[in-house]
Amino acid sequence: MYLITYTPQAEDDLFEIVLYYTEQGGLNLGESVSNRIKNHIDTMEQFPYRTAESELIDEARVLIIKNLPFKAFVYIEETAKKVHILRILHTSRKFP
Repeated sequence: MYLITYTPQAEDDLFEIVLYYTEQGGLNLGESVSNRIKNHIDTMEQFPYRTAESELIDEARVLIIKNLPFKAFVYIEETAKKVHILRILHTSRKFP
């Protein structure tokens, strides 16, 4: 089993996403989106390599968030059994 960690930038990304959805549809929508993103990312505890290799960040991988327009860039630290969430971005956003 792998430990999931979030970089400060990924935490900021998630905060901005939740803030946007809360402003657009209320607290329940913001919390729902947050839970769905976190729950999908948490599935990587068991299966971190079900992600695709990133073409944008060396040695990183990309997890498409199910049923939402977001993707998480992750780095898998195999020796420590950790998955580091680097960024969580809207799929239409140009990055980097």
